[in-house]
Amino acid sequence: MPHADYAPLAARLAALAEADPGVEVCGFIVEDAAGRLMVVPVRNVAGEARGLLDVPRDVRRAFLADPSAHLSLSRRMRAEGGRIAAAYHSHVDAPAVLSAADVDQALSGGEPLHPGVDLLIIGTRDGKVLEIQAFRWREGAFRGIAIPLRC
Repeated sequence: MPHADYAPLAARLAALAEADPGVEVCGFIVEDAAGRLMVVPVRNVAGEARGLLDVPRDVRRAFLADPSAHLSLSRRMRAEGGRIAAAYHSHVDAPAVLSAADVDQALSGGEPLHPGVDLLIIGTRDGKVLEIQAFRWREGAFRGIAIPLRC
């Protein structure tokens, strides 16, 4: 399933989602040159996305990771020999499943926009994280696996 073991990051991801429960929090998980995984939160700019893509402007129901932060992180990883292993976002009062919008944003021409990058969804209810799932593109579809919340 996913290349990386995201379970050690579950508490950090849950804390980020619970700290801002009314917003789809988002960001990336990077793997440095030594293979260490780190969570890199990025501002959700969906509410500011005038004319950018076809993203709803409600940060409670949509996300757009700040494109300039994404580009900067990509450049840094390339220079340092690391990689973006996953993109994550939370669902406010919704399960940790890929929505139709999530799939649409992740694909172009039926193929992943970012091959080899997993998608993590954090499901919340009433401000508390209930589940986290990682999705990996395999055999023409995203396949999910639950990430344990308690290690």
